[in-house]
Amino acid sequence: MSPATSDAAVPSGAPDGAVPVLGPVHHVGVACRDLEAARRWVHDTHTVVEDSGVVYDPHQKADLCLLTVEGGANIELVAGEAVASLVKKGHTYYHLCYEVPSVADAIAGLHGHQCLVVSPPAPAVLFGGRTVAFLYGPTGLIELLET
Repeated sequence: MSPATSDAAVPSGAPDGAVPVLGPVHHVGVACRDLEAARRWVHDTHTVVEDSGVVYDPHQKADLCLLTVEGGANIELVAGEAVASLVKKGHTYYHLCYEVPSVADAIAGLHGHQCLVVSPPAPAVLFGGRTVAFLYGPTGLIELLET
């Protein structure tokens, strides 16, 4: 059996006694060419229980909208300069966002896990000024959202 298809158990969670670095997933970020069209599509195909409305975040250089769908999943629609190169290539998956008690502590903890800061901690308009940061790691782009 090749290493890629090994049936050996994959360790799960933090090492014994260690605290996991990441908290629960808060939302999935979706890159959009047309935020309003994407927003209409989500409303037409899901039961939306909460819609933040569209806000512009000058730090992220993006229009943003957070939609909570029945079952509790959150979808963040992102349009503008921040995702222009992604949508030009036809990519819509943007990031996973994790809630953490401290963005600074999570960054320090992820440093040893092949993650690099691509957007340093800053207040986020969509989340009422809560601190966010973006990192790139083995699973792609992640956002940290301070609780």
